[in-house]
Amino acid sequence: EISLSSVGIITTKLITNGETIVQATKSARNSKLLRWGTIIGSVLFIGGFLVKSYVEERIFDRDTQRVLAYYKHAAANSFHDGDERQARYLVWKYKGKKDALWRRLEAKYGVPVKHAWEWDDEEEDGSKDDDEAAEDLDGEGEEDEVKGEEL
Repeated sequence: EISLSSVGIITTKLITNGETIVQATKSARNSKLLRWGTIIGSVLFIGGFLVKSYVEERIFDRDTQRVLAYYKHAAANSFHDGDERQARYLVWKYKGKKDALWRRLEAKYGVPVKHAWEWDDEEEDGSKDDDEAAEDLDGEGEEDEVKGEEL
């Protein structure tokens, strides 16, 4: 401890709490470890909430897109088709009970609920079938046209 007397003399005193140098070093190291452990634990605790929030938001957006894709295919040109606010409300309302939401939508519209990317595959498959049906692979149609011209 450093002190200043009334006449201006600086005095120092060594004040200890009865620890040896080895004990003081261990105590300081343990104190430092405890402080860093507390800081790291706090960061991980708060970071866990941030990660949880991020994951829940991604799941919420994915389910909203799933509902929108379902309405687009099951109830096209209806009031709910493309209504993102209604889709977000449904997903929020059935948070934690999504199986019930999917079952109710299937029961109401009679179309199985698929993920958004599964609907896109179905559309592409349908367009491929149309292209294949329009293409005449046998060449029989050309012969009929030639016969018609000859007559």
